[in-house]
Amino acid sequence: MLIFDAHCDTLSKIRNPGELIRNSFHWDLERAERYGAYVQVLASFADDGFRADPAAVMAAHLEKALAFERAYPGRLRLVRTASELKAAEGGGVFGILGAEGAELFRGSLHELERWFQKGLRVITLCWNYDNEVCDSIAGRRTHHGLSAFGRKVVNRMQELGMVIDLSHASDETFDDVLSCVQLPVTATHSNCRALCNHPRNLTDVQIREIARTGGVIGINFYGHFLSVSGKATIKDIINHIEHIAGLVGIKHVGLGCDFDGANPMPEGIRGAESLHALLEALARVNYTDQDIRMIAGANFMRLFSQILK
Repeated sequence: MLIFDAHCDTLSKIRNPGELIRNSFHWDLERAERYGAYVQVLASFADDGFRADPAAVMAAHLEKALAFERAYPGRLRLVRTASELKAAEGGGVFGILGAEGAELFRGSLHELERWFQKGLRVITLCWNYDNEVCDSIAGRRTHHGLSAFGRKVVNRMQELGMVIDLSHASDETFDDVLSCVQLPVTATHSNCRALCNHPRNLTDVQIREIARTGGVIGINFYGHFLSVSGKATIKDIINHIEHIAGLVGIKHVGLGCDFDGANPMPEGIRGAESLHALLEALARVNYTDQDIRMIAGANFMRLFSQILK
C-alpha cells in the first residue's frame, strides 16, 4: 500500500544528510522502505530559537536533502514533476521538498523561483510568525491576511505548479487565499476545530472550502491538536478522519503526521514504523480497503498530480 505523508520535520533534526537513512527520530528511510511505496514531504522550518535569520536555517535544511540526493542516487528520489510522482506507484521512497514559512524567500519572487528550480514544490505560507507573505494563526495580524506581496506569491506558485499549504495560516489569510486561487489547496498537517478547539485546527467552514477547491487535509498526529487534554490515541486520529469524511467525503482526507515536529505523539504511534497500526485500526472499524488506500496515500497522490507539472 502506498503511503503519502504530507508533512514531516526530520530535516530540522538530522545533523548530516546520511542520517536520513537511519536515525532515532520519528522518520527515516529504513522505516519508510518497509511499506514498499512511500512519498514523504520533507519540510524545512526555523524553530523559535533560530529566528534571527530563518531563511538561512531553512535553506540549510533543504540543502541536506539535496545533498542526500546527490550522494545516494536512487535511494531517495526527490519529486519535481507529476510524471516523477507517478513513478512512486511502482515502489520505493520518494521525497518532496517543502518550506514551512515563506520567510525562505526574503520577500523576493526571484528567490521563490530559484528554490523552485532547485526542487521546492510545497510552501506552507507561514509557520508561527507573520512574514512578508501573510499572517500566522499565532501571529499579530500584521497584514490582516495576505499581503500584496503574498498575493503575488500565491499567483506565481499556481503558475509554476507549486502546492499551497494553509496549515498555520490565520483565518483571514485562509479567506484571502481562497478568494484568489484557481487550483486546489491543502492543509497538509491540520485537524478539526470542532473536535479539538485549538486555533491551529480547521473550522468546518474551512474544511468545506478546501474540499470545494478539490483539496485534501492531512491529519496531524500532534496530541494537542487531536485532543483537548493532549493525551491522544489512535482512536482520536480516526475521529478526526471521520469528521472530515462526514463533512466532505473520504477523498478529501489524508495523512500529515508531523513526524519530528510534534511531541507528544498519540499512544501507539512511535514514528513511521507505527503507521500500520493506524491502517489496521481503520480496517477494524469497517473502513474498506479502497477507503484506507485513499487515506493512506491515494488522495494526496491525486492532489499533487493535479498541481505539479
